Amino acid sequence: MKKYIIISLLSFAFFGAKAQCFTIESILADACGEPEGANEMVVLQTNTTINVDDLVFDWPNNSFLGWCTNPSKTALLNAGIVSSCGLLLEPPNGIVPSGKKVLVVTSSDMQVSANSFNGLTDTLYIVYQCAGNTVGHFSNTSTSSRTLTVDYNGNCVGSESVSYFGAGLVGGDGAAVNFDINGNATYYNTGCNAPVPNNNPYWSFPDSICVSYGIIDLNTLIPPTATGVWSGDIENTHYFNTVNKLGTYSITYTVNDPTGCLAAKDSTIVFEVKDYIILNDTSIACDSVSRNGVWITKDTLLELELNNGNPFICNTRINLQYIIKSTDFSLAQNEVTLESDESFTFNILSSNDFTYSFTSTLGASCPTPCSETTVQPIDNAVYSIEVLDEASGCSKVLELNVILNYNSALSFPNTFTPNADGENDIFKVYGEDMASINFKVFSSWGEMVFEGKSLTDAWDGKFKGKPLSSGVYVLQIIGLGKDKVEYKETELLNLVR
Repeated sequence: MKKYIIISLLSFAFFGAKAQCFTIESILADACGEPEGANEMVVLQTNTTINVDDLVFDWPNNSFLGWCTNPSKTALLNAGIVSSCGLLLEPPNGIVPSGKKVLVVTSSDMQVSANSFNGLTDTLYIVYQCAGNTVGHFSNTSTSSRTLTVDYNGNCVGSESVSYFGAGLVGGDGAAVNFDINGNATYYNTGCNAPVPNNNPYWSFPDSICVSYGIIDLNTLIPPTATGVWSGDIENTHYFNTVNKLGTYSITYTVNDPTGCLAAKDSTIVFEVKDYIILNDTSIACDSVSRNGVWITKDTLLELELNNGNPFICNTRINLQYIIKSTDFSLAQNEVTLESDESFTFNILSSNDFTYSFTSTLGASCPTPCSETTVQPIDNAVYSIEVLDEASGCSKVLELNVILNYNSALSFPNTFTPNADGENDIFKVYGEDMASINFKVFSSWGEMVFEGKSLTDAWDGKFKGKPLSSGVYVLQIIGLGKDKVEYKETELLNLVR
């Protein structure tokens, strides 16, 4: 029967005795390097001699692919341990003695340069899962509990499970979880160092930090397995508080190395506490401007803060002054109704000097600087008058709507004399406010000798280029006035030479 240890962020409980085969000590859940699924790690502490071939991992987010050796990879990792005397060792014949630590790497294709082992002060047994999984084995953002279960089916039958919350992971790449002997979890960030016993004094920190950041727990910047002390500009042994501390500060971390394994014993970071960067900017707008969906119609000062995404660095604050310049242009009359033969003179009202131009829906235009103020459209029209304030450069478009009253009329002579004497030589139909017109002339035999389709069309008394003889012809007229009056007339037309 398997025994399980269930560990969560807030509370931990043991069910049955502690697993007699091994203990899960830590998980590197958000690995540095790409792909992430090849660089995650788990640290076990053996409680008895085990054979790694009997270990089976039930990953929270991936399948288990078995074990593969990679001596050349292990040699490259050992070559990177230059400031300490630690050693990575692949288990001879798969056997790990009791009381030793086992580093489980999620792929034999791990990226050597992604996680540093420099500072390792112990001999650590390293085993590799066979290559193949590239997607992460752990959920880094889950708000629910995720569980890792490790089974052992060799000389010691046992199983252990630990649970964590992805939302508790800190710092992105390098985020890890450490489990103490009582099953309590500590969330920390390795700084892209392997999650192994490490007394390396080196730690990292930004060159500057914002004065508003507040209290920093310096212990979160080092692995929980490190043994050392903080000194310098600190409070209460391992805190730094940025509040009211503008300027340059120095903090040192010194490790305890009774074995003399480390080449360096301490590391010092000098950084600067900075205040917000405040920028001033002015934006000039005409009449109004929209800012995030809100219309600003008068001079306004906005205080903006641009988030740079780095919790240590101050955001940039901007004092943005909006200056609104008004355009007081208007028309004395913006809609007028005219008889079809009338004109209208518009009047632009303003207390400032201005120039203007206009266009109409009928195609009429007057470019800047326009001096025309009288309009007489032949049909209903809208005039767009753009007025420019010469002092501020602001402009405004005013609209003049002209509506016409139509009184259609149609007339024509009953005789014309196309004899080239310069008088009454052509026949035309005359009209006012006509929307359409069609008139036809027929001979006494009923043959159409002319057709006109507009008031500009005229008949010269010829048919197919030859003059017709004097006589009586039939005139048919069909027309439609702009006032919707219909015209249908048939009359006699005298041609006299």
